[in-house]
Amino acid sequence: MNETSIPKRQTVVIVDDRATNLKILERLAQSLDQVDVRLFDHPQRALDDAARSPPDLVLTDFNMPDLDGATFIRRFREVAGCADVPVIVVTAYEDRDLRYKALEAGATDYLLSPVDHHEFRVRSRNLLTLRRQQFMLRARASSLEQKIVADARRHRDALRESHELLLRVIDAVPLALVATDRDGRYVFVNDWFARSIGKPPAAIIGQTPTSVSGDPYARESMERDRRIMGGLEADGSFEHNVTLPGGEERVVLSSKALLRDAAGRPMLVVTAALDITSRKEAELALIAAKEEAELASRSKSEFLANMSHELRTPLNAIIGFSQVMADEVMGPLGSSRYTGYARDICASAQHLLGIISDILDVSKLEAGKVELDEEAVELPQTVRDVLQLVAERARAIDITIVTDLPPDLPPLRADGLKLKQVLLNLVTNAIKFSHSGGRIELAARFDAAGFAITVTDHGIGMDAAEIQTAVTRFGQVASTWSRRHAGTGLGLPLAIGLVELHGGRLTIESRKEAGTTVCVRLPAERALVDVVPARV
Repeated sequence: MNETSIPKRQTVVIVDDRATNLKILERLAQSLDQVDVRLFDHPQRALDDAARSPPDLVLTDFNMPDLDGATFIRRFREVAGCADVPVIVVTAYEDRDLRYKALEAGATDYLLSPVDHHEFRVRSRNLLTLRRQQFMLRARASSLEQKIVADARRHRDALRESHELLLRVIDAVPLALVATDRDGRYVFVNDWFARSIGKPPAAIIGQTPTSVSGDPYARESMERDRRIMGGLEADGSFEHNVTLPGGEERVVLSSKALLRDAAGRPMLVVTAALDITSRKEAELALIAAKEEAELASRSKSEFLANMSHELRTPLNAIIGFSQVMADEVMGPLGSSRYTGYARDICASAQHLLGIISDILDVSKLEAGKVELDEEAVELPQTVRDVLQLVAERARAIDITIVTDLPPDLPPLRADGLKLKQVLLNLVTNAIKFSHSGGRIELAARFDAAGFAITVTDHGIGMDAAEIQTAVTRFGQVASTWSRRHAGTGLGLPLAIGLVELHGGRLTIESRKEAGTTVCVRLPAERALVDVVPARV
């Protein structure tokens, strides 16, 4: 029922065995707004009519033949749809007991006879208005109930769809997902797990892992669930092997989690199992490849170390004899051309020896055969020795080298020759990649962080990709500049290895056409002082 179905006209039923009273009450009823009047001179006919079509208001006499007013009202209330229809009883003023009986029987109101017309209209209109409001309230209640029912239905449908979607998502996840209760029985399994077992989910629910599968993991899983449920073991992840129904062995990563109820009591153990066989195979292949590559690298390093050592012996002889010949120690060669040839042989042999020495040093580093011969090193003296070695090369291209060495620099514990080799490589590179007439700064400092030695040039510089190439063994930055200066690309990697051997770190900052700064940092523990200065 809705408000639009409420009839605009209302029905008034008048019951009285006296025709005169019927006529009077009929005229009074017809004076009301939008009402239809039905007259009955016998109460039983009025009851039969009400059963077919319940009225909106009943006016009845109390004293009637065959059926008194109290009995009529009680029977009227039993008629379907008439329990709350207002009933007005018309009685004489002196019939007070009859009025009480009528009210006790279920009458809504009463009028005294003779009926006052104004009172009749007011009371009748009030009761009809209440009747109409009853219809409106019922209509609204019915509409609200229908809405509630519809909303509840939509909610149930949404929950069902959501539940079905969740189950489809869980079934689509490429891992086995199960839940077991306190008795160790499956209360949920997804399709992925069911397919791996080779049984439908309905045949698994309610069973224990051992009754579903004879695999040793089933017993292990059931025991682990029992311990987790009992608080004897924490949930977590673990790897294990399983045998599929076809006999195929697989590696599985299982994760177990304890699910508690609203009161905090253990309720379920949820297990998610992921097949990681391919991953494990890839890991094993990667480990094997890594071991093979390391073995190949060690073999290569040992080969280079051995070959470099074997090459140095004849080169030393070539250098020695070519110097003897160039200096004509044993007498004139007879031609100045031969003397020049001897000098060229000596220079080329020395260059080759330098390359072989670098390869030998790098190979020893890779093979882990380099040991430090540590001693007390005075850093200012080491810098002076390096600058003396590169002085001629710097003068040749008009490079100025300035130093910033605090007088209170403490001595450090290091391999003096290897530290000098590091600084020589860095300063040589700075000269090589500086513009003619340029400037190089070599500075050192010491604080709580340790030693910091920086070599800064203002030459061609490098971008990030070129820095990565420069620190790679045999890596040289490809440019017309680098092609004008021979090199093996071992200087920086060798310096990095030697610095790391001292427990330090070498970093590079550079910008194209702005220059490069290389910083060597050595730990404070290498300082030969009792007190380390505070960090500033």
